[in-house]
Amino acid sequence: MRNFRINLKAVSISLGIILWLYVNLVIPPLVRRTVKAKIDFRNIPARTRILPQTSETEIVLTGTRRDFIFAGKDSIQPSVDLYTLRPGPAFFPVKVTTPSGLSVVAMKPAQVEVTGEILVSRKMEITVDIKGVVAEGFLAERPMASPSHVLIEGPRDLVEKAVSCQVSLAVGDYKNSISETGKVSVFGPDGEIEKGLTVIPDKANISVAVKAGFPSRMFTIVSQFINKPPEGFKLASATFTPSEIMISGPQRVLDQYTNIRTLPIDLSALSSASNTLIALLDPPAFENVKIVGSNTVSLSILLTPIPIIKTFSGLPLTLKHSPTQHCSVSPASYSLVLRGFAEDLSKIALADLTIVFDTREMIPGTYTPPLPCPTGLPKKVEVLEILPPKATIVVSPFDPSPVASGTQPGN
Repeated sequence: MRNFRINLKAVSISLGIILWLYVNLVIPPLVRRTVKAKIDFRNIPARTRILPQTSETEIVLTGTRRDFIFAGKDSIQPSVDLYTLRPGPAFFPVKVTTPSGLSVVAMKPAQVEVTGEILVSRKMEITVDIKGVVAEGFLAERPMASPSHVLIEGPRDLVEKAVSCQVSLAVGDYKNSISETGKVSVFGPDGEIEKGLTVIPDKANISVAVKAGFPSRMFTIVSQFINKPPEGFKLASATFTPSEIMISGPQRVLDQYTNIRTLPIDLSALSSASNTLIALLDPPAFENVKIVGSNTVSLSILLTPIPIIKTFSGLPLTLKHSPTQHCSVSPASYSLVLRGFAEDLSKIALADLTIVFDTREMIPGTYTPPLPCPTGLPKKVEVLEILPPKATIVVSPFDPSPVASGTQPGN
C-alpha cells in the first residue's frame, strides 16, 4: 500500500511537469510586458553635438514566456537614426529591434526631439599655473608644456567663451627639475568650463628646470630727504635715473618690501634751483640680499622759489627841516616786514629803506604822521607791516643863543 502511494505521487509529479512543458513550450500563451530601454542615437553627423530631450523609452511587448525567458534585456534595443539631422530641433521616430517571438505593441514616446549643434574647434596655448615655491636658494625657470597647444572643440558659444587652457603644477621645497603630467582645464571669464568642451589632448607634460640661485624683482626707488631746502625754496620734483632697480634675495625677504630707499639726502646743502646728484641706495639688510648692478643712481632735484617773510629792523627815520626850525622825531628807527622772493629781497639796500619826513613847511607843534612805505622797493616785494605805524615829530623855532639846547639846524 505504501509503495502504491509513492508511485502515485511520482506519477502525479511527472504528469504536472509534462503538462507545464506542454502548456509553456508546446502551446505557450501570449503575455504582455513593459520594459524601459536607453535609446541608441545612430549616424550622428560629424562635428555635431546632439541634445536629446529624452534618452529612454517605455516599450510594451507581447510574446510567450519562453520568448521572454530566452530574450535578454539588452537584446531589446530602441534606436534613432540621425543621418538626416541638421542644426536646430527636429523630431525623429524611435525604432525598436526585438528578438524573434517578441512584438512591439506600444511605445512611449514613439518619437523624440533632438537638437543638433554644429561643433567648432579652436587652437589654444597651454599656460602653467604653478602653486607654491621651490626650496629657498633655488630658482624655477619658465615651465615648458608638451604639447604647447591643444585643440578645444564644442558649441560655438562655449569655444568663444574660453580664455585660457591651464595645467596646474604644485611645487614645494624642490631642489631638482620637475616633470609631471597634468589635466588640461579650460577657463572662461567666470572660472573653469567643466562641461560641453572636448580638449585634444586632454593631458600635457609639464617640465620645470630648477637651479641654484635666488629670485629677483624690480623695486621702485624712493628718496629719503633730511632738513629743509634753503630759505626761499621748496622741493618741486625729484627724479631718479633709472627709476627702478633690481634686487635679488630670498623670496620671503622680497615679499616684505615694495620699494628701496636712498641713503639720507640733505636738502639744505643744495645751492641752486636745479641740482644733479649721485644717490646711494640702501638695500634691505638681510643675508643673500643684494642689488643687481650698481648701488648708485642719478638724482635730479628741482627747487622752486617761494615767497618768504623778512623783517628789517633798526631802519632810520630822518627829518628834512629848514635852518629856522628845531625838529626831533621819536622813535629814531623803525622795523619793516616784507614778503617776496629771496632773490628780490636780497637786492634791497638798507639805504633804500630810510624814511625821510619833510618838516620845512610845518609850523611849530607836535605831529604824529603815519610812517609811509619806503620808496625804491622791487615791484614784487609786498609790505606787510611797518612798526611802529606812526612817529612823533616835534617842531619848534630855532634859538641860536648859547642857552639853547644846542641842536644844530639840519638839511
